[in-house]
Amino acid sequence: MTAKWRFKDEWIVKALTGAPGILPAFIDDLRSENKSCLADAVVDAGKITLEELGKRVESAFSIKYFPLTPAKVDNFAVNLILEKNCRKYELLPVAVTDTEVQVVMANPLDMDAAGYVEALTARRVIPLYSPPCVVESCLEKVFRGDEIVFDLLNKVEAPEEILVIGDGDIEADNAKKEEPISAPVILLVNSIISQAYHKRSSDIHIEHEEKASHVRIRIDGVLKNIMALPKHIAAGPLVSRIKIMANLDVSNHMRPQDGRTKILLGGSEVGLRVSTLPTSYGEKVVIRILDQRAAEVPFEKLGFAPEVSAVIENCLAAAQGLILVTGPTGSGKTTTLYSVLNKIRSEGSNIVTVEDPIEYKLAGINQVQVNEKQGLTFASVLRSVLRQDPDIIMVGEIRDRDTADIAFQAAMTGHMVFSTLHTNDAVAAIPRLIDMGVDRFKISPGLLAITAQRLVRKICPHCVVKMPAAESDRGLMDAMTSYGFEPALYKGRGCMKCEGSGYAGRTAIVEILQVNGRVRDIINSGAGAAEITQAALEDKVLRTMTHDALWQLSRGYTDLAEAAPYMYLDTKSAEGQTTPPAASPVRSGRVGAETRSSESPSSGKLRIMLAEDDSIVRMLLRKFVEGAGYEALEAEDGEEALTIIAHKAPDLLISDIHMPRLNGFDLVKGVRETLGLSDLPVIMLTTETSDKSQELAFKLGADDYIIKPFRANIFLARINAALRRSGKIK
Repeated sequence: MTAKWRFKDEWIVKALTGAPGILPAFIDDLRSENKSCLADAVVDAGKITLEELGKRVESAFSIKYFPLTPAKVDNFAVNLILEKNCRKYELLPVAVTDTEVQVVMANPLDMDAAGYVEALTARRVIPLYSPPCVVESCLEKVFRGDEIVFDLLNKVEAPEEILVIGDGDIEADNAKKEEPISAPVILLVNSIISQAYHKRSSDIHIEHEEKASHVRIRIDGVLKNIMALPKHIAAGPLVSRIKIMANLDVSNHMRPQDGRTKILLGGSEVGLRVSTLPTSYGEKVVIRILDQRAAEVPFEKLGFAPEVSAVIENCLAAAQGLILVTGPTGSGKTTTLYSVLNKIRSEGSNIVTVEDPIEYKLAGINQVQVNEKQGLTFASVLRSVLRQDPDIIMVGEIRDRDTADIAFQAAMTGHMVFSTLHTNDAVAAIPRLIDMGVDRFKISPGLLAITAQRLVRKICPHCVVKMPAAESDRGLMDAMTSYGFEPALYKGRGCMKCEGSGYAGRTAIVEILQVNGRVRDIINSGAGAAEITQAALEDKVLRTMTHDALWQLSRGYTDLAEAAPYMYLDTKSAEGQTTPPAASPVRSGRVGAETRSSESPSSGKLRIMLAEDDSIVRMLLRKFVEGAGYEALEAEDGEEALTIIAHKAPDLLISDIHMPRLNGFDLVKGVRETLGLSDLPVIMLTTETSDKSQELAFKLGADDYIIKPFRANIFLARINAALRRSGKIK
């Protein structure tokens, strides 16, 4: 005997019993056709209308029928329930209060679905009914890309209009291959680029994980999350829009691509360099922002120590020679060279640069783009440049022997030459050139000076404070004294100006070697790096990175955490003694002692930040939180909370809306946009008892809200629900 076919909504049979025209034989016929949903089948057959079906469900099960449309879906409540589970259980929330959530369900008798919603919202579920076909149609409309993007745009500042001027027209065949890009996606891309530009970010990263995608921007060398996106949007139309802007092949997702474009943003021309890379979860995109402002930094604003500036200016006064700037990628070498060129350019000099690529335009300077595919290598272009009657030449990078030989030839025949090289320190550039095959007799007379630099974050000048020296800092204090500096350490507390981070901008720690007669003789003699270093220290023509880092620390320009990786303090005293600095910098003192904001608390407990200006309420909140086994962090206003979060990120933020100095709205904005904690769960405390509570909390970027006064059980239920939604607890 074969098993009787069961509809997915078998429970609806009871409601249809006795309905005109719907006899048991008709239902059996539908079974024989293996119909999935009985409700949809009887409506499609014209046996009953949606409204009549709804009234019969009301009568049979005392569950209210709800004529569901996308406009009736509550956007705030939808954010409390994951899309995949709305689809899994075929439900959509339509109203939410402080204690209840009304949910339209294709199967309102599904206790598992109701229990799931209750666990994630910490509210009593009121089930309502709509047929499966109606719920499915609304699910498609509510979770379609445009609607999700509009919701995202509502939570960020309105994007500026961006005009793509590009480096050329998009190829016709590429345009045909492009995926349809809607206006909301274009606005979203504009918003991301606009945010990054105004925060002086250098790069934008769009990365994909298994279930979601993230947008991160690099500010002062540190990546920060600014937005979480549904993966199907970020890996699809969002990436396609960026590829179209950069004139890349939209249809090819399996190979890395590189492109560039120019945009007009706020009246400024900004270059974008785009790189895509296929990953297991989609194409990762990195956008380098080529901000013209970086090329216009005056030499005096680079933050060099007076001794470093004096050596460079002395070399610039020479009639000819080569100045090398070394350091890893992203250490500010190009900015340093552009600042030097801006300082020395004049109507009476012919300056030519050879670059790959040309990142910034410099007025009054001839810039040449290397293109190896067309035979325009550094060496070949440099040969041609020498026939252009140049006074000053900048070579973007010395990569091979030919380029190095021509650069040194130019430096010894009446030209001032600047270039870069990738080495760890200044002295290491000499053996690096020798390894390339450059003759020592060319290096010694051609070199004027070599610098090596690293970028570190500057302490915010508005919240800098002097730190008491710990016992572990005694060696560091002694080293400062031996170098002739005031033994002092400083740190940024975090304030509104630096948005709680304690840092504002970056500065360079610089090592500089001035090549004098003795150093030239030692180079010619075949000596190694250690002998060159020893002689330079004895002649006081080498100012090491350690020296500069100690100077920066003593002046309060940076802190120990930033400078320590570039210091070596095992020498007996200051420079000039017998022990040379190490080839590789090492950490010293308390380096590494400070915990990073992303680390788990030492107690092993989840951390909850309580931002509340009422001390009595804050005490009660702490009592509830600690009683539930969580660790409480407290702040009496938004500014204090933002500072604490910047240094010790919590697992959940609970914030009052109305607070002095920085209210809840600005606190959440700072957490989301400034600190980049886009995934941090936020619960707002409010005294508003009307339906406006949920709307206000949603606009603030909060995940949930609690109305004052509240009971402990409701408060803890909301905490657990928020942590459960974020995956912190199960």
